[in-house]
Amino acid sequence: MGEVRVLHCIHSLSWGGLEIYTCELIQKLASTGIKQVVLCSAHSRVAEELKKAHIEILPFPEKKLSKLATARIIRRIITKHKITLLHSHTRLDMWACALAIWNNRKIKHIYNLYMNATPKKDFVHKWLFSKVDALCSSSETILNDVKKNFPIAPSKLHLIRYGRNVELFKPYPKEREGLRGLYQAAPDQIVIGTLCRIDPGKGVKELVQALESLSDSELKRIQLWIIGDPTIAGKDEQGQPIFAEPSRVLLEWIQEQQRNPRYRNHLVRIPFQKDYIPYIEALDVFALASYNETYSLSVLDAMMMAKPVIGTNAGGTPEQVGENERGVLAQPQSPSSLTEAFRYYLNNPGAIKVQGLKARQWSVQNHEWKETLEKFLALYSRLK
Repeated sequence: MGEVRVLHCIHSLSWGGLEIYTCELIQKLASTGIKQVVLCSAHSRVAEELKKAHIEILPFPEKKLSKLATARIIRRIITKHKITLLHSHTRLDMWACALAIWNNRKIKHIYNLYMNATPKKDFVHKWLFSKVDALCSSSETILNDVKKNFPIAPSKLHLIRYGRNVELFKPYPKEREGLRGLYQAAPDQIVIGTLCRIDPGKGVKELVQALESLSDSELKRIQLWIIGDPTIAGKDEQGQPIFAEPSRVLLEWIQEQQRNPRYRNHLVRIPFQKDYIPYIEALDVFALASYNETYSLSVLDAMMMAKPVIGTNAGGTPEQVGENERGVLAQPQSPSSLTEAFRYYLNNPGAIKVQGLKARQWSVQNHEWKETLEKFLALYSRLK
């Protein structure tokens, strides 16, 4: 058998957890010597980041292309670059790859599922998933949903946990002290923070609303950090970001809440930080109130930093948090439930260290890059 030659397809113009992780995965695979090229939009942050990493990209010039147009490009790339395996990373790319290999079963197709598996059992999806040779997810919960909701053989499903650079997730005491001082967190305050897009589905509004039901004495002991930027819908002619309207409105609402005298020194909004690990270190408790998170990288990174997590009882988050082992689960879209989660740590400050250490142990044990890469390389070799 010849060597494996992979074409990664990632159509997204966004820059969030999915895109960041896909870029990191591609770079890690490159370090193993695997032959790969990447099809992505010339206008995307994905293209920018992979160019910096000296990964060969094949950009399509238009901001968005139809599935059929993308499929035609993929077919040409397969021939020119002698591709043996397609690796798709979004639903649109999965469709385009399936169309590209309509009559070519020599080319194998891996689909990384980063989203939830809602029911897809109609005739069209039966055909579509017949063109997928392996479906990979970091979440056991999601794979169980796939078994129930997707017309794909269980033998094609693979649990491959997200890989993380464990050595980066270490104590940063000077940075912790400096950041807490910068944002005027009192020594006796519990700093709870989220790291996510300013987007309604991330539950950011509910986190802020959770402060409303705290008594003045409770609020005095809490500082809430919102770390992140609004969802970007595109760029204007000057190259400046255009925020998605719901995200823009949400950001303005947060800024209005910051002007509320009651929340002075209790609600802090911090822009997205590329070097985000010290910001997680500065927290006592991490929170992600998403309505239905698949399997959160930010939760995973917080656990790597030995932070307990306030999550929501939806999607793959319960799998990460466990049954109050590594944090506390609240109900999605419920400010009052989040308030009770805040109170839990106010009333049980000792749980912060205990749950944080369990979170660190679990995340390191399950998410080292070495094992992740070994599993992908074995899958590539098996399918070639």
